[in-house]
Amino acid sequence: MSFKKVVFVVLSVFFLCIKSSGFADGLSDYFNNASPSVGMSFLKIGLGARAVSLGGAYSAIVKDATAVYWNPGAVIYSDGMDVNFNHLSLMQGINYEFVAISTGDGNQGFGIGFGGLFYGGMELRDERPSVEPSGTFDAYNFLVKISYGHRLGSDFIGGVSLAGIIEKIYVYSASTYTVDFGLRYSPQVFKSVAISLNVNNLGPKVIFENETFRLPFTTKLGLSYSRKIRKTNIILCSEVLKSIDTPIVGAFGIETNYSFVSFRFGYNYSKVNATRLAGGMGIKYRFLSIDYSFSPYLLDLGTKQAFSVSFDF
Repeated sequence: MSFKKVVFVVLSVFFLCIKSSGFADGLSDYFNNASPSVGMSFLKIGLGARAVSLGGAYSAIVKDATAVYWNPGAVIYSDGMDVNFNHLSLMQGINYEFVAISTGDGNQGFGIGFGGLFYGGMELRDERPSVEPSGTFDAYNFLVKISYGHRLGSDFIGGVSLAGIIEKIYVYSASTYTVDFGLRYSPQVFKSVAISLNVNNLGPKVIFENETFRLPFTTKLGLSYSRKIRKTNIILCSEVLKSIDTPIVGAFGIETNYSFVSFRFGYNYSKVNATRLAGGMGIKYRFLSIDYSFSPYLLDLGTKQAFSVSFDF
């Protein structure tokens, strides 16, 4: 597919989504201090232990299968096939499980990811007060994402993701779709720098029973710088994002790796954040990568932990 055709298709899908989702009518909400009613906020939870340990500043450096979440254009970097398994342990027994697969040749690539947020057994109570619950019920959010990335020139890559989402609480459920767009710019004359721009969770309003919610529409701007000092690689990354229901969030991360071991530190700041500091490490040997991260919750709510295993075939 030629460069002009790719740009035409991406722009056509983008404007079609804007028109069909009523995005233009709700654009004022994005800049409004009064947050609108937002549903399916789990879409904002970052995936992958490496990304979490860098404070979520990952859109500009991602080159693994989790690109289906962070920047769909980056699926082109999957040389052969990448398979990534992610487990994210949140507070009170809530877990996020996600599997991502991508394949690319440096010019174009495809990816698919699927998984969800699972709340486990929740106490069921009726209108009458009681000491013991009358039973338990399940609640979960599940999504499937399909991504396509293409090189738009020597310096640019671009991509798009389409996701289908189901949310269920007790016997009630809702479903919808979202579209993500991502760009990455890395100048040939200064390859150590990369800039990313993302538009995430663009989709229609969600009707759950008798209530209507907007999706957590988010924009992200990322910047990264990498340098090799002797046998040590150092990566500095940052990201600024704004969601329709939250103020601006700033994130910063640093990674150092020597041989097959990597150490990471991240910081994510916003007045509404439940976590800020993060850390972790990774081990890579041939086609296998194992990553771990931890991020303590504020107010002594425990620790968010992430564990990832990746295979590069």
